[in-house]
Amino acid sequence: MSRTLTVTALLALGIASAHADETTTEATTQVSYSDLDLSRPADAKVLAARLQDAATSVCLKANPENVTPVALENCISVSVHMAMSRIESDMDAVVHGKLSNVRTAMRDL
Repeated sequence: MSRTLTVTALLALGIASAHADETTTEATTQVSYSDLDLSRPADAKVLAARLQDAATSVCLKANPENVTPVALENCISVSVHMAMSRIESDMDAVVHGKLSNVRTAMRDL
């Protein structure tokens, strides 16, 4: 598990955009959480703040001319949701791998 995310605003801006024909620019940034233990509430709060800051930054970079409060809020929300889905997927893969190891060990008993 890499424990680094790429927060992207392209999809979020596509959803939030009021004009379908408007051109948007993709903006991304890396967010690392390798220094955090997400089972600790304090570390989870740190990651939440990092994701919020990163999403705000990429949303502002992706579409600086159309930053209405509603569009910005939607972009940030969708970008954070996408990042959280990625973390959940990574964690599921790790848990699946560990359970696979347990199943293999059970066969060897």
